[in-house]
Amino acid sequence: MKKTVLAAALGMVTLFGASYAEMKKVYVNQIVEHPALDQTARGIKDGLEKRGYKVGENLDYRVESAQGNIALASQISSKFVSQKADVTVGIGTTSAQSLVKAANEGKTKMIFSSITDPLTASLVTKLSGSNSNVTGMSNKVDVVPQFELFKELLPNLKTIGFIYNPAEANSIQQLDDVQKAAKQLGLTIVEQAVNKTSDVPQAATRLAGRTDALFIYGDNTALAALESIVMAATKEKKPVFVADTDAVELGALAALGPNQYDLGLDTAEMIADVLDGKDINTIDVGFPSGLELYINQDAADKLGYTFPEAVTAKAAKIIKKD
Repeated sequence: MKKTVLAAALGMVTLFGASYAEMKKVYVNQIVEHPALDQTARGIKDGLEKRGYKVGENLDYRVESAQGNIALASQISSKFVSQKADVTVGIGTTSAQSLVKAANEGKTKMIFSSITDPLTASLVTKLSGSNSNVTGMSNKVDVVPQFELFKELLPNLKTIGFIYNPAEANSIQQLDDVQKAAKQLGLTIVEQAVNKTSDVPQAATRLAGRTDALFIYGDNTALAALESIVMAATKEKKPVFVADTDAVELGALAALGPNQYDLGLDTAEMIADVLDGKDINTIDVGFPSGLELYINQDAADKLGYTFPEAVTAKAAKIIKKD
């Protein structure tokens, strides 16, 4: 009897030991919470489940927000590395940058997501071929088609207000892209730098009074305070455009951009490949497969604006409360 109980106990230890050994750790450092990045994180989780990695069964999946704080992002990354995650994930440039050194030193395998320019951000040295334990998904899209859409919506558009955080390499690159596209299309960019989310409302108020529209590309500081931007712009009867389709529901008039959830699914494919044993240094950096147009009828109503039928017809989604 004692032998039977002992054998059963040993069997349970072996069973649970095996389960513990098979549990994979995927820890996500997300720079800040806003709809676009939240959708990316959700896409990653769902994508991993589709590949057979289920939370609580064979996957330890964690997401921690750095709340837009560079120091906190570094602390989270240090913790994840010390906890020996099988794959660390950086959503947003600052979070990804806080993991690069450890990855280059072979202490972790890092996959980034929602990064506009991984080269400028010094996350990788090339977009294809071997990098030092780092790869991921960029959300970079051409600005020109977006501005062409804005001009279709507002034929008299001349000036665009642009809010960005100069501390984010992502945002510096975006500003450069925006300025080049504006020059090509005869538009003027009026820029306003912010250092934290609390600076955003005042910046938005200042720009709304001086420009024809505001555009938030992918700056995480601005996106985290998007509702305050919309509020300031609406008071001046000025529209807000965004590049993140998931942010349109917060009051922006329109967005032509990548599907952030799908970006998360693509990121999950990379993560799962690494968990399955694929060499991370053989995985090229990925980019969005296409753009989607989202428009916000509620925002249009507040502005007294009517969408052209041609734009409505090609919208992938129209935001309108019942």
